[in-house]
Amino acid sequence: MCGRYVIKDDGDIIEIEKILSDIRDKYSGMGVPVKTGDISPADNAPVLSLQGGRPFLSLMKWGFAKWDGKGVIINAKAETASEKMMFSKSLFQRRCVIPSTGFYEWDRQDVKSKPKHRFNVIDSPMLYMAGIYSEHSGGAQKEPITNRFVILTRAANEFVVDIHDRMPVILHKSELVQWLTDYDFAASVMRRDNITLTHEVV
Repeated sequence: MCGRYVIKDDGDIIEIEKILSDIRDKYSGMGVPVKTGDISPADNAPVLSLQGGRPFLSLMKWGFAKWDGKGVIINAKAETASEKMMFSKSLFQRRCVIPSTGFYEWDRQDVKSKPKHRFNVIDSPMLYMAGIYSEHSGGAQKEPITNRFVILTRAANEFVVDIHDRMPVILHKSELVQWLTDYDFAASVMRRDNITLTHEVV
């Protein structure tokens, strides 16, 4: 967890449509596809970070590169991220927000059929996940997408635990800027347990 999430793009959710419109305008002409629907590891996805002291929307690739160059690391445990060399500097200096319209988990109890559950925040079409990112230059090729992000996870709460033992750290919309700017606040968010979720089999 979290190994897949969704960005619903059917025109019904104004908030996500505005994010997608801004991203498409920003990367127009660069030959960078903006994927919607199911978002998988190594995909490019919209991410909100702090640039020049202000929230900044950009595309980043999901997953830190592994030391051996084989595959990517897509999650970081909130409980231990500050102690890990790969994540600690990003946690203190480069926090980010991953906008979505839900995340997926596969039922670990039903090994045979492996039903897919989509989780959402109750009474909201948007679900904002807390993350961290690493900075990379465009290199000699000047690639438009260079930075990479991972999603912070925590022990599952009562709404997820019957399906999976981990879940993303989730932010309320009113908390996004504070998550980006205030480390003490971020640390408190990673410890809390009061997010109410709903889910359905899809």
